[in-house]
Amino acid sequence: MGNRAIYLRALARFRHDYRKTVLAIRAALDAGNALQARRLAHTLKGAAGMIEAPALHTAALALETALRDGAGGIDALLARLDAALTEVLRELDGMVLPETETPPATQPASSGSLARLRAMLDIGDGAAVELVAAAHSELAAHLGQRGVEELSAAVVEFDYERALALLDRQDGAAGG
Repeated sequence: MGNRAIYLRALARFRHDYRKTVLAIRAALDAGNALQARRLAHTLKGAAGMIEAPALHTAALALETALRDGAGGIDALLARLDAALTEVLRELDGMVLPETETPPATQPASSGSLARLRAMLDIGDGAAVELVAAAHSELAAHLGQRGVEELSAAVVEFDYERALALLDRQDGAAGG
């Protein structure tokens, strides 16, 4: 029973976290950020593998590979990925799954919400803006006022690479 409960929570988390990934990939491509688009496809590929969604995994791998190699046909691969993700989400929406955690904007900046912010930035989730705004003082306690201002600016500008680098730099300073 324990493994089933863990798997169901993973499915619920996937449904919540990856619903807008294709939109985020499109936005990255529209902004000329193929690296971010590839990173999002890579993350989705891994998540699809974890929940045993082979068609989605294959579609994400194909897009990631094309982006890495600078190949053409990106629009067709993105459409294929969108169709595969839509099908997985349709199946998950039809299942009774456990509720996911409180929406990010209402969570304090504990190590759990910092991990959540990191995950949101990794998939290009625009709701990261809400989390940073709602948890400003808690983030300042972890990052310092200047650090949270830099993080906020990066997130508002959708510069998730820079935001992740700021978190990594802070983690390195705290750890060493």
